[in-house]
Amino acid sequence: MTVDSPSLERASPADPAAATVVHIPTPDGARIAVKRRPVAGGVPVILAHGLGANADQWDLPDVRTADYQYCSFASQLQAHGFDVWMLNVRGCGWPSMHSEPPIGQRDWNVDHYVTCDLPAVIDYVARVTGERPLVAGQSMGAVMLGAYLVGAVRERDASGADHIVLSEPVAAARQAALRGSVFIEMPAVLKWPASVYDGSRLDWRRLFSRWVRDTQNNYPFEMLSRALWLERPLAATGGIPMERLRPKPGRPDWWQRLPSAWQERSRGFYMGAMQRVLDLSSSVTGARHHRAAVVHRGRRLMADRLQAGVLRQFAKCIRSAAFVSDTGAPDVVYSDHYERIALPTLCIAGGRDRIANAGVTNAMFFQRIRSADKEFLLFEDLAHGEFGVAPVTCERAYPPVLAWLRARAQ
Repeated sequence: MTVDSPSLERASPADPAAATVVHIPTPDGARIAVKRRPVAGGVPVILAHGLGANADQWDLPDVRTADYQYCSFASQLQAHGFDVWMLNVRGCGWPSMHSEPPIGQRDWNVDHYVTCDLPAVIDYVARVTGERPLVAGQSMGAVMLGAYLVGAVRERDASGADHIVLSEPVAAARQAALRGSVFIEMPAVLKWPASVYDGSRLDWRRLFSRWVRDTQNNYPFEMLSRALWLERPLAATGGIPMERLRPKPGRPDWWQRLPSAWQERSRGFYMGAMQRVLDLSSSVTGARHHRAAVVHRGRRLMADRLQAGVLRQFAKCIRSAAFVSDTGAPDVVYSDHYERIALPTLCIAGGRDRIANAGVTNAMFFQRIRSADKEFLLFEDLAHGEFGVAPVTCERAYPPVLAWLRARAQ
């Protein structure tokens, strides 16, 4: 169904200082940091973040201006009685909630998140709360969740090499242990309605004539996925340290170090310039609802490491037009088995999403899952990365999602 703009049910968000961080061991020796907003007796909701982000994606500071009010998804979940658990996949969350990889591990991929990190967190939350959790994932977190639900497990062959297998009994057991799943901006098969390639040849005419105005496809991602020369420097550096963009704790903004008479004007100049940059970027990303104050106060907190092995696997997925494993041989095509998913499921998509095309997600994921209880929410004007970060989603997207979660929490 297509969603208009219902009003947000007003609930007082809880104090963010009440959040705690727990560390959960995985079978392979990692320690996954999970940020928790607790509610005694509340049904647990586990949130899995996207690529290049961390748990703070769900828990940015509130922003209130004359034009809009922004509140985080985690604060609203807690205010509505849910026990909220926000995981950081291995390598993310430094320094305050760092998920430590196993000693000596220098690189890893999405398969580690699917078979080690996410299962450890779900099992831990179910055990300590005594409740069947709800689980939601955004973008990368959503494809992680899909692979987990179809029964992905890591096995070791006779030579000692790891590889991925899919187990139907494991898939059934995992789904029975959950109340429901939410897939937000899910790039289900890493492909788009049209390609900029004609076989192996780049179609330059299509690229230059349609790149900016085409809101349904993603030509830059296609080209980057085929740039194999990028993999060598990525492997050498281990990834892209986006966490360095985060501000240092307690450090004042640059305008706060100016004479008091100049501070407000300097702040206004900075915010105006940032908003213009965000507006200009909409021609490429499709996102039109980001606001400078939210980005400045909060979104920098969630910027996190892009791991080389993760980027390598996603590039492989784009070349394959599917979600495939990158551990051992043979490859497992996770996206060929979405029909195993039968638990209550909510899909949230944006009509302007250039990474997770709504039509592709609907056809290749939502229509294929066997859930008798499933719902597809399409927000025509939203783009990738706007859910829970752009203020407009507080009014448009939170109410139906909270209503769906409350109904499955009964």
